[in-house]
Amino acid sequence: MLDRIANILQHECQLHEADYLAVGVSGGPDSLCLLHSLHQLGYRIIAVHVNHGLRPEADAEEQLVNQFAGKLGIEFISYHVDVMKFASVESTSIEEAARNLRYTSLFDRARKSCTQAVVVGHNADDQVETILLHLLRGSGLSGLRGMEYRSLPNQWSEEIPLLRPLLSTWRSQIQDYIADHQINPARDDSNFDVSYLRNRLRHELLPILETYNPSIREVFLRMGQVLRDDYLILENLVGSAWESTLQKQGHGYLIFQTQEFIRLPIAVQRNILRRAISHLVPGLRDVDFNSIERGRLLVVGEKWNSQADLGTGMRLIKEGEQFLIVSEQGEFYRGDFPALLSDDKLILSNMSINILNGDWRLEVEEINNTLLSSILETVKNDPFQVYLDMDVLELPLFARKRQPADQMKVIGLNGHSIKISDLMINLKLPKHARVNWPLVCSGKEIVWVPGYRMSELARVTTGTSRVIHLRLFRTQAT
Repeated sequence: MLDRIANILQHECQLHEADYLAVGVSGGPDSLCLLHSLHQLGYRIIAVHVNHGLRPEADAEEQLVNQFAGKLGIEFISYHVDVMKFASVESTSIEEAARNLRYTSLFDRARKSCTQAVVVGHNADDQVETILLHLLRGSGLSGLRGMEYRSLPNQWSEEIPLLRPLLSTWRSQIQDYIADHQINPARDDSNFDVSYLRNRLRHELLPILETYNPSIREVFLRMGQVLRDDYLILENLVGSAWESTLQKQGHGYLIFQTQEFIRLPIAVQRNILRRAISHLVPGLRDVDFNSIERGRLLVVGEKWNSQADLGTGMRLIKEGEQFLIVSEQGEFYRGDFPALLSDDKLILSNMSINILNGDWRLEVEEINNTLLSSILETVKNDPFQVYLDMDVLELPLFARKRQPADQMKVIGLNGHSIKISDLMINLKLPKHARVNWPLVCSGKEIVWVPGYRMSELARVTTGTSRVIHLRLFRTQAT
């Protein structure tokens, strides 16, 4: 057994013996077997115990782990966490709260101690139960492949891997190991409480399935291994598709190209959406098929503008040739696009003014028209700055939000006007950004839609003597 674990640690977990490991040790058979075997194999270890305080035996189990680590000469660290409070604040189950706090503590210690990895004792039976649990919940390949020997990135870290070297070791083999080495683990009676779904699978459903196939556990374990390899192929396809469809990303949102997405195979479409949700909400587990399919059908459907709720606070917003997945719309609306804080803001010359949200600013400068040709060349490829003829403007300029009847004489339309609403649609300005987009006005006329178009009325000509330069920009990237 030690030889197999050593091989897994080297090839599957990619460990280096010289560096420390933070090992999660509850005091049960699996974690004590893990700690002992790692010590036998010569790894340098920090034993980390998390006291959930949920059972009367919690303090005794902490002491047991402390003494066991001491006998092996292993450093021991314990954390005391308030699971009930966390579950109440986060509106989650006791099981999920305990899991979150346990892993948060483990990775906290790994960072503080500069260990190369966090190691936990999930075994082959745990893997089978996880796969069966995902199967009952209607998971795709991502869930049916089960847990990984090495997970990086993971919910808790982008740099520190989570390792499970016992995933191919059966619980019976662990029992034999601890008996052979005279290890006395703690007994957790909650593992027999069938009010928990995982325990019902372990003690009720799997024994029934074994009456149909006595080797059903091996079948599930082998299926997970096969699907894990298949998943790697799909992940490569999804990675390429992600690069071709993802248009933009920011805090709390992702923007994709609709037509590129529609051309993808259905399986890749679903996995793009799953990856997007995982990107926005790291660690979110068991995203159901119905949510994914609801979002996918909306994107490939005929409606030009529509929305769908993907659950867990996320929405999919389709806007013509692009669609967005948003987890924190407030941040998205405030930060990514310029938006007026309020209407009718005066724009005075030779100053920089903050009339917009976040770090967006409008810089204004009055200049002499002495180098007209070079001036126009500098803004030719930058739609966020413009030069206007001051002689024809009604000053001071001001910025306001869009109004229902707004029109503008856009350059290139031979003096004809176009509705601002139609202009924004034609230019594919995202729908959610249109309402507060700043419009620069001179009297009753709109003379500039920053980032897009300027008015024919304020066009600089060879007869222009005074020019005003406006530039919209962000002071820092987010």
